[in-house]
Amino acid sequence: MAEQNDKLQFQCPSCGGQMQYSPEAGKLKCLYCEAEQAIPHIEGAIVENDYDEWVERETRAPFFTKGAQTAPAAEKTDDFGSGETTNVLEVTCNQCGATTTFDPHVQAQRCPFCDTPLENNEAHLSQFWEPNYVVPFHFSQRGCSEVFKKWMKGKWFAPSAAKQTEISNNRFKGTYLPYWTYDAQMSAYYTGERGEDYTERDSEGNSHTETRWYSVSGSVASFFDDVLVPAVESIDRKILNEVKDWKIEDYKTYNPAYFAGFVTQIYTLDFIKGFEYAQSFIEEKTRELVKDDIGGDHQNITTLDITLDDKKFKLLVLPFWIASYRYKEKIYQVVVNGMTGKVYGKSPVSALKVILFILFIIAIIWAIIYLPDLLGE
Repeated sequence: MAEQNDKLQFQCPSCGGQMQYSPEAGKLKCLYCEAEQAIPHIEGAIVENDYDEWVERETRAPFFTKGAQTAPAAEKTDDFGSGETTNVLEVTCNQCGATTTFDPHVQAQRCPFCDTPLENNEAHLSQFWEPNYVVPFHFSQRGCSEVFKKWMKGKWFAPSAAKQTEISNNRFKGTYLPYWTYDAQMSAYYTGERGEDYTERDSEGNSHTETRWYSVSGSVASFFDDVLVPAVESIDRKILNEVKDWKIEDYKTYNPAYFAGFVTQIYTLDFIKGFEYAQSFIEEKTRELVKDDIGGDHQNITTLDITLDDKKFKLLVLPFWIASYRYKEKIYQVVVNGMTGKVYGKSPVSALKVILFILFIIAIIWAIIYLPDLLGE
């Protein structure tokens, strides 16, 4: 069995070298003799934490709120998740402000978010609250460069020069990002109007569409399960919100072996603020449910009263390969889903290509409207 010489470092039982988690093997693998060590699976049902209870606890003795995660262990009197903290080296990037764990075996590493050099002497010991669950890496770093190249070539509006951009595999940094997940039973009552279209003809025989409006009221209910909210600000939230292809069966109970050889970002958004994002998502989806319930051709929502009961949450970390590239003095971030290998991010946009596309659409519309008359003359 590999010896765990500290919370996030593992020693090879064969040669004494450092072991890291291998996405390809799904095991710990020695960097020197390549010996492999299976990671024990910890059985157990997924456990959620009561949101209202933890808001009350946080009010009495703050820990999860921003800036409190480095509080001494003696100040923590309540159990959350695994109920344990881990002492790790962490470092804050002076360029982008991201706080990540730091490998104690190296003198320097680069920020996975902006590629700024980070020095060992800038790191400090801190307590990291162990998450409830982790989705381990399955997609290897070896494939990152190729999937990025395909993704970039598929960007229609990117400048031709930008499409030639390449990022080597070793520039993709394996990073676990923290997420809050929320469950809630939603019930909502509404009043509004349903619009139903009908066709009328005027005195000249021309038809036109009118709408009859009817007053409506009703209720909808739905259970929201695992609403994901990124607990970091170092990557554009719009990018992270696009990454939705996670599966609950991929969740593993927290085990530090999955983190060996990878960087973990410390959360900067606490679970209370994270719930505000979850509420916005739930409200948006509830409005869609209400419109479906109203029916008809058009819907107006006049009043909407949403109640959320049985609110639960948990802390989860998800795997990403993170890199950035520069085009015309601007830096663009990209992430690769560490489970599926799918790429997300932003790319440069060619103004000329956009203008030409708009002109092309206008030409098609003009041809549809006017060309038949011209040909008929």
